[in-house]
Amino acid sequence: MADIFREIDEELQQERAAKLWQRYGGWLIAVAVGVVLAVAGNVFWTRYSTDLQAKRGDSYEAAAELVSSGNPKQGAEAFAQLADDAGSGYATLARLREASALAEAGDTDAALAVFEKVAADGQAPYGELARIWAVRLRIGSADAATLIAELGPALADGRPWRPLAVETEAAVRLQAGEAGKAAELYKSLADDPSTPSQLRARATEMVKALGG
Repeated sequence: MADIFREIDEELQQERAAKLWQRYGGWLIAVAVGVVLAVAGNVFWTRYSTDLQAKRGDSYEAAAELVSSGNPKQGAEAFAQLADDAGSGYATLARLREASALAEAGDTDAALAVFEKVAADGQAPYGELARIWAVRLRIGSADAATLIAELGPALADGRPWRPLAVETEAAVRLQAGEAGKAAELYKSLADDPSTPSQLRARATEMVKALGG
């Protein structure tokens, strides 16, 4: 009898997870990439533009403006051109912004290809960030266990993007019907004072949505 009730409870959790994914799925995949990359861009590109030609700094800002003004495809093209012209460290940052813009423009395959290339290059700290976003873009189209395994290095304690990786694992598990495990992960982020404020707020909302 206990097994029957357990099976019913598991089915109810999976049904609830599916409904929550329909409601929040797109938001969980897409939210914050622009914010994360914009923050990183402002810090590193400011340093870059003080050392090299102001023209490249202007090009970066112009590309970012294209994206923010509703022209992500053109912005992606501008970031791609800038990546071709810039030095290796800043080319990586431009590639990440290119991928983000492609995703915003709806060209998921192209965005994924750029993220995967940056991840394969492995330049710290952006290679790990690119891997996380490559995973996020494949939620629902790839096996959950495979995606979580790919997140493994970024989930380790002390890794710079660990909170984002934990949020990503939670989204993977939610889409896979593991509502209970997803709730645990979101709660760990919501309860951790070191979690960045915007991510912590999102995690808190998801805990509430999951009935935590």
